[in-house]
Amino acid sequence: MKNSAQFCFPVVSFRHVESPFKDLRLRNYYAIVDTRHLPDLTGWRKINVRDPKLTGAIPKEIRQSFRDNHQMFVFMNRGIVIAAESVHFDNKASTATVTLHDPDLHGLLDGGHTYNIIMEETAGLEGSQYVKIEILEGFDSRDSIAQIVDARNTSNQVRDQSLMNLKGQFDKLKNSLTGQPYLEDIAFKEYDLGIDGNPKSIDVREIIAALTVFDADNFSETAHPIIAYSSKAACLKHYEKHPKTYDKLYPLAANILELYDEIQLQLPELYNTARKKISGKVKGGFGKLTGVSTKGGYLNFLQEDAKYGVPSGLFFPILGAFRALIEEKGGRFVWGKNLDPVKLLNGNLGVILADTIGEFARTDQNPSKTGKSQSVWRSCFQSVQVEYLKA
Repeated sequence: MKNSAQFCFPVVSFRHVESPFKDLRLRNYYAIVDTRHLPDLTGWRKINVRDPKLTGAIPKEIRQSFRDNHQMFVFMNRGIVIAAESVHFDNKASTATVTLHDPDLHGLLDGGHTYNIIMEETAGLEGSQYVKIEILEGFDSRDSIAQIVDARNTSNQVRDQSLMNLKGQFDKLKNSLTGQPYLEDIAFKEYDLGIDGNPKSIDVREIIAALTVFDADNFSETAHPIIAYSSKAACLKHYEKHPKTYDKLYPLAANILELYDEIQLQLPELYNTARKKISGKVKGGFGKLTGVSTKGGYLNFLQEDAKYGVPSGLFFPILGAFRALIEEKGGRFVWGKNLDPVKLLNGNLGVILADTIGEFARTDQNPSKTGKSQSVWRSCFQSVQVEYLKA
């Protein structure tokens, strides 16, 4: 005997897409839903053949997109797909009622990573976030459901980094990170699995982006490497185009990745310290900023947990600011005047940078906008530049 379940939830918008096969009684619906109102599909996941583990590069990208792109996530993410026995839309109440009957036919069909991440992240977010839901009605055989699941879960895409890895273009990067505890966790190609069979947790593109912000050959105090935040694909192209620049950066690679995580770890406390200095008390702590999640995450390069999930739009401009310390000596990049960026971050400079980011974040209320702002990158860079000149 099957156990039916019925979910009624508010929708922002709802539409029925007409099918040319009306006689088959197959229907397709689309809805935009506040993530706080997503139905609990915990017991309805049997038809989703992939185990949506939340480790690896893809889940990390989805999570970061959810945090960073407050208004754009609904457009950027493919959303989730539900197979249902029936669907009803109440136009007056603006609610959708979805009935599920058979776990072999109904439930979460695709978008398991997105669903899991939304359920984890929503509770820790301020304000509303939205996701697309596609609902399929009338598919009443296991064969038809299996065909749809297979089609939705098949990808022939070969990512650029897979080809670059095949050509040996990451070999020098690998050598520069020899001995680091996270080296074996880096996915240098798509679907790169660890010895435990799980997807590796670090995308090489994340590392390339972190190195790119320190490219002192092609960026300056007036031209900032915003592509490091805005486009991983553009960073890969930049990496391919300027191999000699990255050769200079490899000696600093491990230190840069340490700084990358240290910023995420320390930024909440630095921000709260800055707010307290200004007003005498913390008014609206770091966790209240748009996109910040009170559910932290694991910092791979420091090998420790963070208290908050920090949108990359808030920490990349700070990371890029430390490019002001870069000098070239003997054909390689070094920290100018032997300054230690981590020590500077944990001092008064860190408070200044956190205050700068905080001001823009409160005004923008959109981490993606903050991360792409020339003004933000310039202001942060100038703060580190002043510190360098004073040293």
